[in-house]
Amino acid sequence: MKKDQKKRKKQKINYGNSGSENETKKVAMILIGIAAFLGLFYVLAMMMTGEIRFGKEKKETPETEIQYDEILAGESLNQLAEEYYVLYYSSSEKVSDSYLSYRDNYVDMQDEYPMYTVDLERGFNTKYLVSGEEEIVDLPEQIKDLKVKSPTILRIKDGKVVERVEGKQEVNEFLKELN
Repeated sequence: MKKDQKKRKKQKINYGNSGSENETKKVAMILIGIAAFLGLFYVLAMMMTGEIRFGKEKKETPETEIQYDEILAGESLNQLAEEYYVLYYSSSEKVSDSYLSYRDNYVDMQDEYPMYTVDLERGFNTKYLVSGEEEIVDLPEQIKDLKVKSPTILRIKDGKVVERVEGKQEVNEFLKELN
């Protein structure tokens, strides 16, 4: 009978695999898989945006170039030069490139008076653009009185407007004369 008892004992051996332990292992494996997937996705996203690079490639940054020719309309009357011109234009006009071309020729050929540009379609400049039946002060003494149409050229001397040229044909002729 001792053999029967040994067989029965062998049959009753518990290998320690309970249902709750299996569930815990499954949940842990799922969480590890999700974390690995998110980590891989993060690394791939960083590589695509260029934040992570492999190799010894150095990122070349172009030199910053500051341009002093384009100004805000609100700064029109307080530039450093004693006398200068300001060209107001709308960049969406087809002829705006010709204004800028004439302006560039003038700047290249003569250093007598600087000429600044104001794009009236840029955010802070739109409030100086005449709309509807607004009244225009021909030679404004203060910036709050400044209202212009596109295109306009103002000659400013000692912080005051001394000459005003307005209209497409008049501005083109004026710029041709300056050149």
